[in-house]
Amino acid sequence: MTADEDSFSIEYSITPPLPEESDGESTVLLMLEARDDLGNEYSDWGGTFGTSADGKQTEGTVSGQPGLPAGTRELFVRFTYLRAGEETSYDLTLPVPFTG
Repeated sequence: MTADEDSFSIEYSITPPLPEESDGESTVLLMLEARDDLGNEYSDWGGTFGTSADGKQTEGTVSGQPGLPAGTRELFVRFTYLRAGEETSYDLTLPVPFTG
């Protein structure tokens, strides 16, 4: 995870890779929801992803906003993948060591 004044970004990888259409476009949409241990909520601010050079995984970055305030220690994240009308969600707790 990295942080800027107005946002944060999370890098991820998924194995096996997410499916793609014949034109190289993904059939999967990723959404981010997050809150921190101080009670602040964060919204999805977009991201990017693609198949790794070796074709074995999907690599990407997803961002949230606003930026993390000083004193934040943990970020509770929900990744929701939408595909063909179905949702699959994964919850993670990430340490935030850089907000002082």
